[in-house]
Amino acid sequence: MSESSAHSVGFKPPIPHLLAGVGDEELSITVGLGLLARKAAEAEYILHSIYVHLVEAERAYSELAVATGGKLTQHCRLKLRISDLPESCQTSLAQDLDTAEEAFRLRNRYLHGYWIYDDESYQWLTLKGAHNSDRPEITFVESGEVWQLTERLGKLCSDLLHWDTAHFGEPADEEDGHQGLVSRKRI
Repeated sequence: MSESSAHSVGFKPPIPHLLAGVGDEELSITVGLGLLARKAAEAEYILHSIYVHLVEAERAYSELAVATGGKLTQHCRLKLRISDLPESCQTSLAQDLDTAEEAFRLRNRYLHGYWIYDDESYQWLTLKGAHNSDRPEITFVESGEVWQLTERLGKLCSDLLHWDTAHFGEPADEEDGHQGLVSRKRI
């Protein structure tokens, strides 16, 4: 990575030698993966809040964290089916849970895979161990796919937060200047 590339995004690495030789393509995938990890963690946080509401726990962390990623969506789905929520509400969240499961599957490939850039195809080759298989997942990925998944996770977070607020929202604190309902994770 040239010094001008680092400065064009306004970033000065705290340990500069770690970026020695990093090109624009590698910088793009690295930043994209970082943003993807952040958005996926945000989605998990919101899903845990929804799960806590579905099991009617009084406090968020009085209920053990059941899982992360795809397993968390499965647990939410199970609790949703036995909830007293109207069918239309269940359908709405079930669609978001489907989206979340797929996003977490891709997130796992991207974040838990080994990345090698293929100069001939101008793509990244990802290698990742596959669950319940003796063969690895091997896939070509373009840098933009990571950014697109990050954007989809951002929309998913917004949708999940909206659903949580609509069905389990609590009145906002007047001192915050907000009116209406807000999503709260009672700690």
